[in-house]
Amino acid sequence: MKGPSARSHIALGLSLLTLSLLLAAAFLGLVPDRASAVRDGRAALAETMAATGSALATRGELPLLESTLRLVAKRNPDILSAAMRRADGTLVAAVGEHARHWIPAVSSRSTGTQLQVPILSGAEKWGQLELRFTPLTPQGLFGFIHNPWIKLMVFMFLICLVAFYFYLGKVLRHLDPSQAIPGRVRAALDTLAEGLLVIDRKQNIVLANHALADFLETMPDELLGLKIERLNWLDATGTPLSPVRSPWSTTLRDGSAQNDCVINLRNKQLKQRTFMANCSPVLTAGGKANGVFISLNDVTQIERNKVELQEARDQAETANRAKSEFLANMSHEIRTPMNAILGFTELLKRGYNKSERDAEKFLNTIHSSGTHLLELVNDILDLSKVDAGQMEMERIPWAGHRIVREVVTVLTARAREKGLSLELQARGPIPASIQTDPARLRQIVTNLVGNALKFTERGGVCVMLHLHEPEGRPLFAIDVIDTGIGIAGDKLDAIFDPFVQADASVTRRFGGTGLGLSISRRFARALGGNIVASSEPGKGSTFAVTVDTGPLDGIRMLTPDEVLAEDGTPVAQGQAHWKFPQSRVLVVDDGPENCELVTLVLQEYGLQVEQAENGKQGLDLALNGKFDAVLIDIQMPVMDGETATRLMRERGLKMPIFALTAHAMKGFEQGIMAAGFTGYLTKPIDIDKLLQMLADTLGGQRVLEVAPAPAGPADDMKSAVVESPLISRLAHKPRLIPAIRKFTGRLGDQLEAMEKAWGERDLTELAALAHWLKGAAGTVGYDAFTEPAMELEQLVKARAETQIEAAIRRLRQLEQRIVVPVGAGIAVDERMPTP
Repeated sequence: MKGPSARSHIALGLSLLTLSLLLAAAFLGLVPDRASAVRDGRAALAETMAATGSALATRGELPLLESTLRLVAKRNPDILSAAMRRADGTLVAAVGEHARHWIPAVSSRSTGTQLQVPILSGAEKWGQLELRFTPLTPQGLFGFIHNPWIKLMVFMFLICLVAFYFYLGKVLRHLDPSQAIPGRVRAALDTLAEGLLVIDRKQNIVLANHALADFLETMPDELLGLKIERLNWLDATGTPLSPVRSPWSTTLRDGSAQNDCVINLRNKQLKQRTFMANCSPVLTAGGKANGVFISLNDVTQIERNKVELQEARDQAETANRAKSEFLANMSHEIRTPMNAILGFTELLKRGYNKSERDAEKFLNTIHSSGTHLLELVNDILDLSKVDAGQMEMERIPWAGHRIVREVVTVLTARAREKGLSLELQARGPIPASIQTDPARLRQIVTNLVGNALKFTERGGVCVMLHLHEPEGRPLFAIDVIDTGIGIAGDKLDAIFDPFVQADASVTRRFGGTGLGLSISRRFARALGGNIVASSEPGKGSTFAVTVDTGPLDGIRMLTPDEVLAEDGTPVAQGQAHWKFPQSRVLVVDDGPENCELVTLVLQEYGLQVEQAENGKQGLDLALNGKFDAVLIDIQMPVMDGETATRLMRERGLKMPIFALTAHAMKGFEQGIMAAGFTGYLTKPIDIDKLLQMLADTLGGQRVLEVAPAPAGPADDMKSAVVESPLISRLAHKPRLIPAIRKFTGRLGDQLEAMEKAWGERDLTELAALAHWLKGAAGTVGYDAFTEPAMELEQLVKARAETQIEAAIRRLRQLEQRIVVPVGAGIAVDERMPTP
């Protein structure tokens, strides 16, 4: 509750001081006393009446004496009664009800109300005159209130209090510094967004504007006279601000201005703001600071942005360091499978294979290394999807134990190279199939087993399969147990972060990207399970993987012996021969090589094929002819594949339509299916997958035949090969050689077109040419062009002009290494003269 104002206190004090002076004056007799005057008058009247009464009483004229008393009582209303009394107490004469009014107890003395005067007869006392007057003041509380002195003091107090209050108000307005500012100036100060304060020499607030008062949730007038240090000031670090270290104290002490001082202020609700304080001294005539003008500019949001910017910068620097380390490590990871691919390819070129078994072994190694390299690239491409939480998971029936067995079989060679054991074990019943994403499950197991082999130098790795059923929910469980270096307990959670390994020295010693475990755990969780690690440094680690099995009703349960029945020995790959019913297929692709390759493959198996080079031609053919299936590229001139397919569906065409696309990012299929496609294949096109897809659609049947071993290069070419040549992986298929040669014949013109487009800075044309090469080269078996062409396309889209020319030059270098097939199993290096 708000107390009396300072003006009220001062007015009250001055009024009491006036009363005190009045009482002192009365005590000293400086103020006339009406009661004393009345008493003196009554005494004089009594003396006069006594003189007259003495004369009359001595002569015995008692009737005249009584008449005289009545006359005096009549003329003096204050007289209640009067009487003459002899010395023996006998009343001689009486006026009024003297017996009732006279108080004998005080008859021996006179007061202002009751007087007695002796009457003498000669030298002896004859009697006395008795007069009873009305009291000067009534008796009791009423008498106290009507006491003239009380009335005078109350009157003077009230008059002084009112007079002093209004007088002081006028005086204080002239003395208040805040009132010294004109009203229009003060109104202008109140419109400012920044807070303003003026303090005096004693650091009392003498002026505050509305901006500051609003934040403090008070009125500006309530801040006047308040010590500035009583506000809740904090320094830049958030600790209470020492009064002696405040900028205004420095200004008062030194007389110097203080600029851009960051301080914090907290209000009653503990809401805090940051201000940039500027303090200017208010100087006297002698140049001494007699006050301070303080401006407070609210920079709360700016300071918050600075903190957030600092945090973001720290996070960005951390991310950049991690990704730089990742790219450095990735170089090793990519070069390892590439070394195997190029090395065994070189052996095949030079004819070092002594038998078909050696050739098959070399090809299996090349294939497994290529598969590993593809998985590595997919890890990198999938990283953005993993981080965004947009992973697409299949849920199809698949033999989970077979996936694990295949991974163990593939990695056995790596284990033997290190002198380690790698074994697969099973415990308890295992479901013959589970509902899962086989590609993701394979990726998880490959990452974990590969890591286990990498970080194990002695002993071996055991992969244990079992069925885990927590709370009745079946989970397919895979435990990867190694005897490796182990992981410290405080690092077990960190190893699942992207680009992170348990120890920085691990990267230098063992290599790795730091992506595998992070992606694997997220895949496992997306499949309804998890990955949990336990480890002890120096003794090894266990990574326990679980994935959801889906419903197991009707699923046969395998014994451990049945799970391990297949020994994992690689089986010689056979060529798939298909028998199709009479069917018509429309192939739409702007790349002649792609179109011709697919046409040759399909015609080889008895299918009738028609071609179109863009979506518009494909749409027209599809509407005017009857086709059993359509294979259509996505990115084409005139009309793209998605638009053509959407229009086909709108016109009522129901035949299966399959997309052929060079986009390899997982998750793109959602957009493809929304456009009306039945399915898709990614480029480079996998012939077996293409045939399998068409067989499922058209009712084809598969017959396995033993595939002949690919012929090695001609002996007379061995010594001529100086650097690694590029041979199409389809060169051993005679019917595909025309498509391959057509591509090689067109490649030079297309590269010249790229160089011309780059010279004219026609980035749109350059991107289209790079996109063509990305799909066409891989389709005819020259996979070495796929990644550089894709890189060029991305550089063009990013307008990275400093790197585009180098990318084009790299493609030219690859072109110079091409070996063109001239017949079945025979290739010729175009750089060398043909015999």
